[in-house]
Amino acid sequence: MKKFLTMTVCLLAAVLICLPAYSQKKKETNREKKERLAKMVNEGATRKDIYISIFRCFNKNNNFNFNFQTIGSGSQTFIDLCKDRISCTLPFEGLAESKSRQAYSNTTSDFSIIANNQITTIFGGWQEKQKSYMFKCIFWNNDSDRDHQAMQITMTIQIYPSGKVYAMVEVPGFESMSYEGEVVERPEVENTNPLTE
Repeated sequence: MKKFLTMTVCLLAAVLICLPAYSQKKKETNREKKERLAKMVNEGATRKDIYISIFRCFNKNNNFNFNFQTIGSGSQTFIDLCKDRISCTLPFEGLAESKSRQAYSNTTSDFSIIANNQITTIFGGWQEKQKSYMFKCIFWNNDSDRDHQAMQITMTIQIYPSGKVYAMVEVPGFESMSYEGEVVERPEVENTNPLTE
């Protein structure tokens, strides 16, 4: 019994000695990850070359609230900025405003915002007050295969150094949609897009 107690005490002492070292190593790893992500955000936002994986969207009244499953380093819903070009696939569920129904024949609000290397007007940068990057992108939805007319899209993107992203999409004649996501490494292979199938 004395031998068992001695072994138990030794084992407990070993665990207590190793635990702080393990915790310190884990903290350093998290800190390194945070620093790497902040560097990726800062460099990408400065060059306007950044890939955002979207994992949640909701409309103005939070009636349409949907979470997307992230696949690997990206997701099937994304925003990809590359200098003066934008690619994105985002579901849109904004309610049509009555005044605009004459201007746009499409009164349904269920469609996708799809752009593939579309030219965009982008302006903005670091905002000290918000401690984040703020960009406004204006482009035309180039999804010509759909039955709705081409629409001008205004997208406001807020990117924090932590990698957290909030985006808002405005389409003339519809209530805005909001999106949450994060900055990730740009996938090497383009994702197949279920929204276009």
